[in-house]
Amino acid sequence: MSPTNLRRTRRTGSRRSQGGMVLIVVLVVLVMVFLGGMSAIRAADTGNVIAGNLSFQQAAAQASDRAMTDALTVIANRVAGGAGNTAVANQYLPLRDTTVDSLGLPASVTWTSVPCVDEKGVMVTDCAAEAGNYRVQYVVERMCNTAPTFTDITDIRAKCEYEASDSALSAASIGLRYRVVIRVRGPRGTERWFEAMVAGPATT
Repeated sequence: MSPTNLRRTRRTGSRRSQGGMVLIVVLVVLVMVFLGGMSAIRAADTGNVIAGNLSFQQAAAQASDRAMTDALTVIANRVAGGAGNTAVANQYLPLRDTTVDSLGLPASVTWTSVPCVDEKGVMVTDCAAEAGNYRVQYVVERMCNTAPTFTDITDIRAKCEYEASDSALSAASIGLRYRVVIRVRGPRGTERWFEAMVAGPATT
């Protein structure tokens, strides 16, 4: 092979090597651009999920406020005239439920039978049916182990949890503890639970 042909062969091989390197670099750049785009999409999706969760939590908390107002009305109605020892199925428990489910909720409550309202207080016949709204349920549980005698303040203190107070000398002035369990159901199968402990009289 002549020197001229040898130089041509070397140049051709060099050009092929350079072309191969350029192709590899282009492929690497394309992969990096693709991965960067996927990361941006994933970050946007995550941001939307977080924003949606925060929005639901805020709306659920607002809906639970209505349940608390209604629960306080239930307590006031139950204690009036000494009816605090009488249960209302799936709404008012006069005794602490010692059996709880996996969520720590009273096991005696059948939530499919608990009254349900929307965020405006309008009754909802099927709480599981989604209509783009929020559905609220609640149960009141009086923190008593056994039914107390309302005329005996000592008996009330022995059988029920109450707020410590030196001035609580009667069933009307003592502050018994009532647990309010609230369930809020929202769009797309979302659900959140709230719990509050409030104080109220044993009877009025």
